Order: sequence, then C-alpha cells, then structure tokens
Amino acid sequence: MPVLVLVATIALSLLTLFWTWTRWSMGHGARVLLRGLGVVLVIVGLYLSGLGNLVGNGVRSIHDWAQRTQMSTPMLVGFSLAGAGLVFWVVGTLLRPRTREQAKAARLQRRGTAAPLASTSGRTTKRPAAPTPAPASDEDAEIAAILDRRGIQ
Repeated sequence: MPVLVLVATIALSLLTLFWTWTRWSMGHGARVLLRGLGVVLVIVGLYLSGLGNLVGNGVRSIHDWAQRTQMSTPMLVGFSLAGAGLVFWVVGTLLRPRTREQAKAARLQRRGTAAPLASTSGRTTKRPAAPTPAPASDEDAEIAAILDRRGIQ
C-alpha cells in the first residue's frame, strides 16, 4: 500500500503542477500560482506526515466494503440522492455570483419597491439621458409623454 500511496502522491502533485502552470500561462496571475503550490505542498505534506497512508487505508476499506456489500434499494436511492446533490453543488459552484447591484435590485423587487432588475448579461449599464426635443404639436406632445412613461426615448 505505501508504494501505491507514493505513486498517487506523485501523480496528484504533477497533475496539480501542470494545471497550475497551464492556468498561470493563460494569464490568471499570481493567485493561481499560490493556490496551486499550496495544494502541492498539502499533498506532499500528507504523504510525509503519514496521513497519506491513512487515506490509502481508507480507500482500501471502501473498496473492500463495496466488494462484500450487496446493493439494496435504499442504498441505491441513497447513492442517487448523494449524486444528485453533488451535481447541484457543482452546477451552483459554476454559476456566476450576483453582483451587489443585482442583489439589491432583487431585494427591492421582493419588497415591492419599483426597481428594475439588471440586464440579463449580468452587467448594469446606465445610459445618460438624451435631451428630448420640444414637441412640435399636441399630438407629438402626447406621444412623447407616452414614450416617457414607458421609459422609451
């Protein structure tokens, strides 16, 4: 088992270094470098402290349990729920978080205060108000008033 743990440690360290180098070369900055090197140090530290062997024994125990356990309906439902929860967590992690402006607009809308939601692109843009020309007749004034009420200029 210790040889397998050593191989897993080396493989995980090399994969992490490759991933870190790839992201850094794409211009993601020093944050990626520090996080990647931190993960490599944790992996090597787990191995050197002996906790890597503990993880290896845990993996072996899970494998042995899976070999001797017969799958039942409640177990299948449990694994399905755990898998669905994992998928929801991953999708939720990949979603872009709301900006402060979007969160404030959503709170105001829930309260019933008139505040339009941000655009669907996730960025709020404010256009400068264009000067409205003076209407030439009463009909033009009515049309301009309707457009102003609807927010169209």
